[in-house]
Amino acid sequence: MNEKENKTNENQTMNEEPHPEIAAIDHNGNLEPIEKLMTIFSAYNHQHRAEATAWTVWPEWELVLTSMEDDLQFVDAERDTPEIIAERQYWLNVMQFIHDSDAVTLDEYTLIVDGIHGHQFTFDMCLEYEYWVSPRSLVEHYQKTNIGPPWRENTLLYFSRHEIEHSLEAYWECPEHVPKYGGQPTRFTQGNRFCIDKEDSDIFPLALQTLIQLCIDDTEMWSMMFEQDMRDIEHHEFMERKWPGGRPDQDWEYQ
Repeated sequence: MNEKENKTNENQTMNEEPHPEIAAIDHNGNLEPIEKLMTIFSAYNHQHRAEATAWTVWPEWELVLTSMEDDLQFVDAERDTPEIIAERQYWLNVMQFIHDSDAVTLDEYTLIVDGIHGHQFTFDMCLEYEYWVSPRSLVEHYQKTNIGPPWRENTLLYFSRHEIEHSLEAYWECPEHVPKYGGQPTRFTQGNRFCIDKEDSDIFPLALQTLIQLCIDDTEMWSMMFEQDMRDIEHHEFMERKWPGGRPDQDWEYQ
């Protein structure tokens, strides 16, 4: 193929009309919620959806309208490091995983995950801080933190990091299907939420997919939380033995 033919093909590519799904992306709307973010990735991978193949197409420019990390937003073959390339693929993997899973429902920022044993887990995905956070909290968070002049950073956070809601009541009984602990009651689970930490060093999309899979599997999650309750019981009993009347405020061991 000669240089003139190459030039013609490049111009044809540049002048092609975008796929209808890409053209339908609401570039004037809020693309930050996971539900809207999905429309970007899904649109660009429309052919992979049709062929039931792995998603590999990174959006051209739309992610600049979100809080996605700056280094990830645009593909730059000359500057992208292997780590950046790998993280983009982790994002593509988790977005396809969510899209294809019958167990996951998206509602604005909120992910609702149905476990295989009949329980439900709910949390919000905060792209800006790369955390999962207390469910149904980010709408209010952004309503309150977007008030004021743009040069004044608002440091107040209207959510709790790493918090996940489950479908059982407070002081829940460990589900029967959980090995070793099934059927046993908890003593220090005052609410229907618990905390699953994400380390700062964790790659967010990879950690997010692992969390969703934990929720779907619906066993290890309960085991982890029941063991936390056992540790809380042990700590409480230790405190009662050591200070039956309550720990003195000036006890030197706690200063």
